Amino acid sequence: MPSLAPFLLSSCRLFSLKQSIYRSLLLNHKSLLRTTTVVYQQQSSQQNEQSNPIKSKRRSHYYIFSIAAGALIGTIYALRKVHNHEGALPEYVANSELLERHAMEKRPVPPPITKHVTFDRPPLKEFPYKLTLYQYITCPFSCKVRAYLNYNRIPYDIVEVNSILRREVKWSSYKKVPVVVVEDEKLQLNDSSLILSAIESYFRIPTKTFKDISCLYPPVIEKEKNGKLLFNYPNKYFLTEPIDNARRDPIKYVQREKSRQEVSGIRKFLGGLFSSNKTATDTSTIARSEHGLINVGSGVVGGVKDDSNDLILQNRDDQNSNDQFKLERKWREWIDNTFVHTLSPNIYHTINEAINSFRWFSQAGEWEQIFPWYERFFITYIGAVVMYGVSGKLKRKHNLKPNVRESLYDCANEWIEAVGNKKFL
Repeated sequence: MPSLAPFLLSSCRLFSLKQSIYRSLLLNHKSLLRTTTVVYQQQSSQQNEQSNPIKSKRRSHYYIFSIAAGALIGTIYALRKVHNHEGALPEYVANSELLERHAMEKRPVPPPITKHVTFDRPPLKEFPYKLTLYQYITCPFSCKVRAYLNYNRIPYDIVEVNSILRREVKWSSYKKVPVVVVEDEKLQLNDSSLILSAIESYFRIPTKTFKDISCLYPPVIEKEKNGKLLFNYPNKYFLTEPIDNARRDPIKYVQREKSRQEVSGIRKFLGGLFSSNKTATDTSTIARSEHGLINVGSGVVGGVKDDSNDLILQNRDDQNSNDQFKLERKWREWIDNTFVHTLSPNIYHTINEAINSFRWFSQAGEWEQIFPWYERFFITYIGAVVMYGVSGKLKRKHNLKPNVRESLYDCANEWIEAVGNKKFL
């Protein structure tokens, strides 16, 4: 027993010594870990402080580059817009007669006539000219011209135009329909309203030729950048009318007109020498053309005679007739600018309705006798798709109602209300 006690005592001391050593090592390790974390954080913060100026410089450079790039792109875009705008400025064709004459020279003769329209009775008014109508069978403007010719029982020939290829009017600078050619004078009349006004003016002045009358309707031809020509006829809703004496004696009227032109030329020459002021008759009061005709409807009420007493600026013989003429012109413009735009959205309301409409057009226009089967197929289905898209654009452009039928009914009611109990407007 006495020998065992020192051994146990030494063992306990050794154990406590090891325990103290392990404790000190553990504490040193924890402090080392803490020191490493702190050092790492300090190093990372120092790196961030060093990298922040670099990042801020890079960010500022990026901002400057973005602003410069945006300014450069905006400048280039603006310059291109200005350049395109300058290039898009309208170029007007001054010599329209030369353009029309070249077109008539390229026109195939005889034309590919598809139908002759004649009547059992003579025309309502004598009309010695032969007309050829280039049309689409279902074009509302072509229908308007046909209705006018049929009502007056004026014989005419029809050339049905392929609405997709349009090779029948490739000779013409005016690419739309209807187009009427006065065969006797080799004269081309464009635009449905102008055609009606020109023929009606001839009925009022049968001593004049169509070339003389057509000079009252000069076109404003605008040439686009792509070379396309746009035709506009500012006077297409106006008519011309002589005084009653000219109606009673056309021969004397022609003789007086020749003498008036000679006297008028002398007066203009002398007036240019002695006076720079123009008289009231040289202004918009009398809109005289070089052929001695006066444009009706320039705003003078009741009629104003010129010095030679040849023609009179009047819509009718009195104030009531003048108001009636203005009313007719108002509704002619309404037909072209309002009513006609409600038709296509109703005819081509859906793709199925568009296809069915073109199938009916094929029957009504007798396309089987005019076009081969593949052209009929092309016109029917491609034309239906195109017109379906056009109808949607017209609906948005003219602010038609969601139900386009209602817009059509509104126009019909407006027209019925204007006509009232009268047979005609």
